[in-house]
Amino acid sequence: MTRLVVDASIWLPAFTGPDGSPPVRLFEALMDSTFEAVTCPLLLDEVRRGLAKPYFRDRLPAEDADRLLRALTRASVQLRDPSSPPAVLRDPTDDYLVALATAARARAIVTGDKDLLDHQGLHPPALTARAACELLSLL
Repeated sequence: MTRLVVDASIWLPAFTGPDGSPPVRLFEALMDSTFEAVTCPLLLDEVRRGLAKPYFRDRLPAEDADRLLRALTRASVQLRDPSSPPAVLRDPTDDYLVALATAARARAIVTGDKDLLDHQGLHPPALTARAACELLSLL
């Protein structure tokens, strides 16, 4: 089964995006056990903090946000937070995603973050939500 690390920049629009959008399709595919999403407490906290921001609070009732976060937590493969991840990216706050994906032997990191997407030679590679949907034959 394909194993992916999906960044908060994808999970957040998956909870509020239009039906059929790549982030929504990825969340639905996770709920259908089409792939394994790897998370860690740091990644889940990033999603939780994002859901608390006004943009998402205005679009998603708190009880729905809690329900979706619980579903993501239950459906994902949870690993420990990477400790002291090696410096790989320009933004060191995202280095944990690379370390998490490496530890999980993930096929890719799914993200909307240009720093990850534009990083040459990143292993595992970063993919857009659309590219991940194509990889999983969801489009």
